[in-house]
Amino acid sequence: MGEERERAVASIARAQLDLEEALAELDAMPALDSRTVALAAHMLNNYLTVTGGTVDLMQKHLAAYGDQQVTRWLEALQHVTNLMQRTVSQLVMNVPDATEPILRFERVELPLLLQRVCQYYQQEADKKGIRVDQDVSGNLPLVRADRVILATVLGNLLSNAVKYSPPGTQIEVRVREENDWVRCDVQDQGPGLSRQDQAKLFQEGVRLTPRPTGGEPSMGYGLAVAKQLIEKMGGKISCNSVAGQGSCFSIFVPQYAMPTER
Repeated sequence: MGEERERAVASIARAQLDLEEALAELDAMPALDSRTVALAAHMLNNYLTVTGGTVDLMQKHLAAYGDQQVTRWLEALQHVTNLMQRTVSQLVMNVPDATEPILRFERVELPLLLQRVCQYYQQEADKKGIRVDQDVSGNLPLVRADRVILATVLGNLLSNAVKYSPPGTQIEVRVREENDWVRCDVQDQGPGLSRQDQAKLFQEGVRLTPRPTGGEPSMGYGLAVAKQLIEKMGGKISCNSVAGQGSCFSIFVPQYAMPTER
């Protein structure tokens, strides 16, 4: 337990430093405009990501103790952290100037990050009887990305898949290595996109023909912002869809390359 405790303490310390840095940067900002909101949302998401990871760690290593009260406390903390992270992510996606965040690149284990995103959206999918399946191919390399921005993009793709899928269907999420990329596909069994809709994909403020199957709101900015964010990290996004046969959105994230020694 000593090593696990040290890791938990280190994560909490990192979260505290992130929060202090966020507050210091916010204090230096003269006015609350849309850019300030976007930056604040990005930094808060950093903090929430660390908090969620710390709770995951505690849940795994305290599960064997069988204390139901502690288990309930941790589940409640994880639940509210997920809710806040989703709220902040939606704020990032819907603020017009949120496409110019401060990027903080690091080595990211994409399958693990995706697993956490899928776990949250499975809760949303359960409301429609939708199953989210994950297919991770082999031992994948780490990617070079901003962890929060990547989680935001993945969240947008999963959110859309759940939003536009009919009840009782399946969403398949696949991750595999492809050349110098790690590729993630989100395949749904929704209505698909016509050629006219595909021509308007990734345009800001454009609402496509398909409508959410559960009456969820649609702002028309999510995919446009996701495209800009993934490209700022050196990645790319694409869509393969046939009307009436579902849609598959794919993102390609650069593999992390170790610096060469001089």
